[in-house]
Amino acid sequence: MDAGVAAAVLAASLLHASWHALVKSSGDGVIALAGMNLVSAAVAVFLLPFVRLPTPAAALVIGISVVLHAGYKIALAQLYARADLSQGYPLARGLTPIFATAIGLGFLGEAPSLATLAGVAAISIGIVSLGFERSTRALSAGGFAAALAVGMSVAAYSALDAYGIRINGDWLGFTAWLVLCDSTAFVAYAIATRRDRALAQWRLTWPRTLLSGLLGVASFGVFLWALSRAQVGAVTALRETSSIFAAVIALIAMFIAALGNRFGG
Repeated sequence: MDAGVAAAVLAASLLHASWHALVKSSGDGVIALAGMNLVSAAVAVFLLPFVRLPTPAAALVIGISVVLHAGYKIALAQLYARADLSQGYPLARGLTPIFATAIGLGFLGEAPSLATLAGVAAISIGIVSLGFERSTRALSAGGFAAALAVGMSVAAYSALDAYGIRINGDWLGFTAWLVLCDSTAFVAYAIATRRDRALAQWRLTWPRTLLSGLLGVASFGVFLWALSRAQVGAVTALRETSSIFAAVIALIAMFIAALGNRFGG
C-alpha cells in the first residue's frame, strides 16, 4: 500500500473512532446514527452537481450496499446497547479484516501476499485482544452476536463498495450517491420506528449530531477513496486501528468522569 494512502486511512481511523464515541454516548444509537445520516445526506447533495450519475451496474451495487449498511447500523446500535465502547468496538472491528480479506479473495480475486496476511492477522488478533483486556464486564451472548454481525456486515459492504467504485470508474461519484441513498434509507427507518423521539433528540443534541455527521462522512469518504487504490483486506485492516483510538478515547472519558466525581462530590 502506498504511504500516502496508509497515512490517509490512519487519519480516517481517528475520525472513525471519534464519531463512534459520540454515538455510544448519545443514548438511542439508532437515532444518533440517523442524525449523522442527515448531515451526511446534506454533504452528498452538495456534491451531486459535481459528479456524474453511477453506471447501471454501479447503481445496482449501491442498492445492495444500502441494505448492508443499514444492517451494520442496526447491529452497531444493538452492540452499543449491550457492551462498553472499549469492549464492543474492538471485538467487532477486530473481526472485520479477517472477513474482508476472505471476501476480497473470493469475490474480487485479491490474493494478498504472505506479508499482508501476517499483518492482517496481527492487527485482528491485537484488536480483539484489546477488547477483552479492557473489559469491565462479561460480554453477553447478544452482545457477541451483535459484534459478529457488525464485523461481517462491514467486511461485506467494504468488498462490495470496492467493486462498485472500480466498475463505476469514479470514486467520488459512487461515494456521493451511496451516501445519499444510504442516509435517506436509514433516516426513513429511524423516523418510522422512533418518530417524535428522533426529532426531539436531534433538536436537543444538534451540535453533537452535526459533529458526528461531519466526522463520519469524512472518514467514510477517505475509506472509499483508499479502496479504489489498494486491496480491501489491507485497507480494512489498517482502518480498524481505529480501535486503538477508541480505547484511548474511552480511557480519557473515564478519567474525566473520575475527576468530575472526585471534585464534584
